[in-house]
Amino acid sequence: MRYSKCISCASYVGWVGLGTNLVLMILKGFVGFVSGSQALVADAMYSAKDVVTSLLVIVGLKVSGRPLDREHPYGHGKIEFILSMIISVVFLGVTALLLIHAIQVLVNGDVHQAPHIIALWTAIISILVNVMMYFYSRCVSIEVNSPMVRTLSRHHHADATSSVAVALGIVGAHYLDMPSIDTAVALFETAHLMYLGSEVFREAYKGLMDGSAPPEVQEEIRQQAMKVAGVEEVEELKSRLVGQDLWVDLVIRVDEGITVDEASDISDDVSDRLIRVIPHMGSVHVKFTAESAEQDGSDDFDGYSPVTQIG
Repeated sequence: MRYSKCISCASYVGWVGLGTNLVLMILKGFVGFVSGSQALVADAMYSAKDVVTSLLVIVGLKVSGRPLDREHPYGHGKIEFILSMIISVVFLGVTALLLIHAIQVLVNGDVHQAPHIIALWTAIISILVNVMMYFYSRCVSIEVNSPMVRTLSRHHHADATSSVAVALGIVGAHYLDMPSIDTAVALFETAHLMYLGSEVFREAYKGLMDGSAPPEVQEEIRQQAMKVAGVEEVEELKSRLVGQDLWVDLVIRVDEGITVDEASDISDDVSDRLIRVIPHMGSVHVKFTAESAEQDGSDDFDGYSPVTQIG
């Protein structure tokens, strides 16, 4: 983390999100109901989704931050992917029901009425609050590299976008004499919620299945390893995401003329450099070999450097 205050932000981001989204959910749900705005009621579901997300952020960060133990030698980071999957499954089901309801209301032309103008002011308040929460949670997600906080940040961005659509729909219903546009916005919102849920599900599945680091991160690892004196080539690189951390297994080729102790020192240097340069590195395992991938000799040596971890 770049600043000491990032620790405080990471500790409270879930609670701040929980309080903010709970207020927004109640406000938008109540005003949407009394004003007759289908879009604002659907928008309240965005905040309801974030209430659950915030609760899971609180639990996820607490559990994933526990140190390694005998029963969990790879840490507790996967709890965040499990919780993310729970969020996605629940909201895919709920928004599917909302989508069906919005379609039924849209095709029934007799029930369309322009919502009261108070719904517009509620949507504007929601826009401002969600924009602030987006930048706050986005900063925290970058610093702690938490999948759950990253999900919360994306949801605040989606909420702000949704509230903009609600505001435009209410304006259109009033000033363009198109009351059905409010329900059309509600239909769009529920479809978008289903898309967000499927995105979170895919990322959670990838994390649970030990998905590798992004290609650009893997390339950076290769480049940094090659900068260590004595490394001739990076022959193999395996990586996996474990919650907030990145775990890496690396095979480097060294000069066959050096001793095993010298090769081990080079491996340690690679480990130290990767931990120092690559953000959120949880553990590095470096294997050294003097045998090229194209060779098949039996006189070359190979071995493992000591495992290096950061807590």
